[in-house]
Amino acid sequence: MGAELKRRLWLIFGLGALQGAVGWWMVASGLSERIEVSQYRLATHLVLALLIFAAVVWTLRRLSERPSLVVSLRLKITSAALLVLTFAQLYLGALVAGLRAGLIYNTWPDIDGAFIPSGARLWFEQPWWRNLFENTLTVQFEHRMTAYALFAIALLHAFDAIVSRAGAAARGALWLAAAVTLQALLGILTLINQVPLAFALSHQAVAILVLTLAVLQAERLAGRQTEVAPRDVAATLGQAS
Repeated sequence: MGAELKRRLWLIFGLGALQGAVGWWMVASGLSERIEVSQYRLATHLVLALLIFAAVVWTLRRLSERPSLVVSLRLKITSAALLVLTFAQLYLGALVAGLRAGLIYNTWPDIDGAFIPSGARLWFEQPWWRNLFENTLTVQFEHRMTAYALFAIALLHAFDAIVSRAGAAARGALWLAAAVTLQALLGILTLINQVPLAFALSHQAVAILVLTLAVLQAERLAGRQTEVAPRDVAATLGQAS
């Protein structure tokens, strides 16, 4: 087992131990003075679980022997941006669920009577940053805008990969763009139908699919470092001499 693989496995193990502590921290928020858990702790617990999942998927992919793809820096940057944005969107989705914000504003594309609600409605909590996590209108608005950004970047990334004739990266980009499109449609249907259980569960399931494809695409385009075994080092030195 290589040193890099050992480090990754220990990291995953450490994140798993941390997840147990975060799980108790989340549950404890609903044991007194309230009948539901804190949306902050729920979102943290979910994102940490998904981070562990993503680390496992990335590690499994790194075990396979594949040549590095020669692609533009722009493709690598957008694939990484899609992965980061996916995690941000999943965090915001957990806030929406924790606040039950999907049950309050059920129109699309408008929200609270406008595509962009008034600043007075978005920022009435004090201090201002609490609106980002506790104002149901602001949280749902953030979730929608991030979805639009994710959709646009996924389409641009797929177009760029196809034009660049990036081979496997182009196929990965198309699958990711298709999953993001499906997720956006499910999100809209879930919202306008006032969050029926079947749509809500489908929306969550496809979110995991989007994350998986985003991890695979980012890993596919990331640089790969090959560890050299000691015997290979000796053989290389012998050839050089």
